[in-house]
Amino acid sequence: MLTNEIERELLKAMDNYKTIAQLLIDKLINETDQPEKAEIQAGHYFEIQNADLFNGKENLSDNWWFDVHGEHCMFKNLTTGQILEVSLGDKESVANLDPYFFYNFLETTTDLKHLTKYFKNPFNDTLNFFEKLEKEQKIINIYGVNFRKLNTTK
Repeated sequence: MLTNEIERELLKAMDNYKTIAQLLIDKLINETDQPEKAEIQAGHYFEIQNADLFNGKENLSDNWWFDVHGEHCMFKNLTTGQILEVSLGDKESVANLDPYFFYNFLETTTDLKHLTKYFKNPFNDTLNFFEKLEKEQKIINIYGVNFRKLNTTK
């Protein structure tokens, strides 16, 4: 059973996800030789590619590995093990939350891992939680199983 306190903690984790996701997308844009850089900077994140790094290394700064695939980019910190699967599309898409990807973020984030115990089935239980939040008008369904936290929610 999710208490109001746990729910608030999970909503705060959604804010943390969005903040980190945006920092990683900015890092990817600034540290790689993106062919469509002007379009990307204008907010067309779907143009982001697995481009070469300016530093000539395998990973972004702060030891972040990345892989652009389809409409997502997976980031993994090779030091901490933290994983974020970020939606590409436009600037707002970065805040999209897929139930399984959000669960994976919680599970690989040291300060948030304890929250995974509330989701016995990673995908279904997280989806049920998202749908509950949607009914409470705290998040909205973007499409399919992608949701986004509303800015008015604390």
